[in-house]
Amino acid sequence: MIALPLFLFAGLGTYVSWRMDSRPALLVCALVCGYALATSPLAGAIDAAGTGIGQAIENASHTK
Repeated sequence: MIALPLFLFAGLGTYVSWRMDSRPALLVCALVCGYALATSPLAGAIDAAGTGIGQAIENASHTK
């Protein structure tokens, strides 16, 4: 369960580095934040939400 605290720490680092306009630090923090989300217990829910959004967009593009 280290992924969620890592996500919070990396999210804070992302915000701080964005406000400081430090692009290399922003890149590293954003990558760590994404890795933490991908390995967290929330990964299945995030994947399902993305799949649902994709299906909704696909279904909306079909005209009757």
